[in-house]
Amino acid sequence: MEVYPGIHHIQRVSNSYLVVDEDIMLIDTGMPGNSSKIIDYVQNTLKRDPNDIKTIVLTHHHFDHVGSVEKLKNITGASVAAHKLDANYINGTKSRPGPLLLRTATNIMKMVSRTKPIQPDILLKDGNIIKRYHVIHTPGHTPGSICLYNPENRVIFVGDNLRQSKGGMIKGPVPKYTPDMDLAKNSIKKLGDLDIDVILTGHNSPITSDASSKLKEYLKTI
Repeated sequence: MEVYPGIHHIQRVSNSYLVVDEDIMLIDTGMPGNSSKIIDYVQNTLKRDPNDIKTIVLTHHHFDHVGSVEKLKNITGASVAAHKLDANYINGTKSRPGPLLLRTATNIMKMVSRTKPIQPDILLKDGNIIKRYHVIHTPGHTPGSICLYNPENRVIFVGDNLRQSKGGMIKGPVPKYTPDMDLAKNSIKKLGDLDIDVILTGHNSPITSDASSKLKEYLKTI
């Protein structure tokens, strides 16, 4: 569904977003198998050609966000952008840290889905601008976790740095999937001075009302 003019939300295990303009930017790809849902939405809802997806931006390297990137890159020919500190996880030269059970499950899913690692085409760093969105490096959840902020429409994509609880309040990243919570909290504090209307999260529902005030309330707790 369209959650903001020109921004479309595709939800499964994790959220993917399509930023629609003359060409299309995809934010995160979801788990393996999500590619068909994204392509179907582009063709049948947006009435666009999949090749209109020119850029795929990955907010971080976790498998539930990059699981369909190889398939979508092959279908669309899009350039893949990710922060330079997560690139080695995405290209397979580093293994994801974390609980053994999670790492084992991820490896099994990779084998079953036959996904292959890819080398990002664009290595991002803090302060870069991609399609009018400013890259904000927010390490902690992963070394190369990023947010994407557009000061023109006051929309921010936060990956897994923030999430909305069932009660509508903002929470930080899930601690058991975040190797360095102290660093993650310090990263999130960077967002406090931004003029934000909409927060588009990696999981659960996007925050499309009172986003700024909800963020300020959360920041008081960290």
